[in-house]
Amino acid sequence: MQQLALLLLVVFLLTACQSPQPPTPTPTLAPVETLASSIDDLAGVWWFSKIGMIEFKVDGTYSISFKDSLVDEGTYTFDSGKFTWDSASSGACKDKPATYEAYVARQDDKPVQLRMQVAGSDPCNDRANALSSPGKFQYP
Repeated sequence: MQQLALLLLVVFLLTACQSPQPPTPTPTLAPVETLASSIDDLAGVWWFSKIGMIEFKVDGTYSISFKDSLVDEGTYTFDSGKFTWDSASSGACKDKPATYEAYVARQDDKPVQLRMQVAGSDPCNDRANALSSPGKFQYP
C-alpha cells in the first residue's frame, strides 16, 4: 500500500513538473489570387514598379502618374475579368488598344496585388513592359 502511494506521488510530481506545451501558431494565409469579377476589384490606385501609379476609376477612365506628374490618361472597358485599354491620350500607346486578364490577390478580403496578363499580344511594348510585374494596391 505504501509502495502504491509512493508510486502515485512520483507520477503526480512528474506530471506536475512538466512544462506546458507552447501554443500552436496560427499560420498567416498567403494572398489568394483570382480573376477580377468586376471593376470594383480594380478601382483605386495601384503602384507598379516600372511605371508608377495607375488609378482605375469605376467610370471607365484611368490615369498614369510618375513622380506626381501625369504621364497618360484614357479609357478602358472591363468584361468578365478582361480589361481592355481602349484609348490613351498620348505617348507610345496612343491608338494601340490591348486586352489583359486582370488577377487580383486579396488578403483579409482586401486587395493587395494586381497582376495583368496580356490576352493575345500588346502592340504597345512600353505598356507590356510596364505591366510585366505585379502592382501593389495603395488606396481606394
